Amino acid sequence: MSKSVDPKTGLVIHNPSDMFDPAPLAFSHLAVAPPGAQAVWVAGQSGGADKGDFADQTRVALSSIATAMQAAGGDINGVAKITVYIVDHNREKHRVLIKAVKAVFKNRLAPACTIVPLQQLGTDPKMLVEIEAFGIVPPRKSET
Repeated sequence: MSKSVDPKTGLVIHNPSDMFDPAPLAFSHLAVAPPGAQAVWVAGQSGGADKGDFADQTRVALSSIATAMQAAGGDINGVAKITVYIVDHNREKHRVLIKAVKAVFKNRLAPACTIVPLQQLGTDPKMLVEIEAFGIVPPRKSET
């Protein structure tokens, strides 16, 4: 069993020992928010059709998620789950995604993740990936 707890948010990322180890694939089986945490939904972030290849677009999308989490009062370590939409998904793109996710979440287990293969995103055939996220931020302390 592997488990990590973010000290700032209390988010628990967990991989039970009676399930296969997903760490090499850069995802986890479950995430548990602590009582009182505030939920944050980050809309799908693309790498932008003009931002380069799949690897470049993936890095830009993950960076945008980090920026959104900061705007909500948290950080990337509060991300509990991502959903990744990939145009023409294949093993090479999966390897690139794994590398990018491990680079972003290097200090903890990767979030829960779902990959959705698609033929095209939006109306621009140059857009190769879109990533949406669900995360938490610590409860705001009341001002007294």
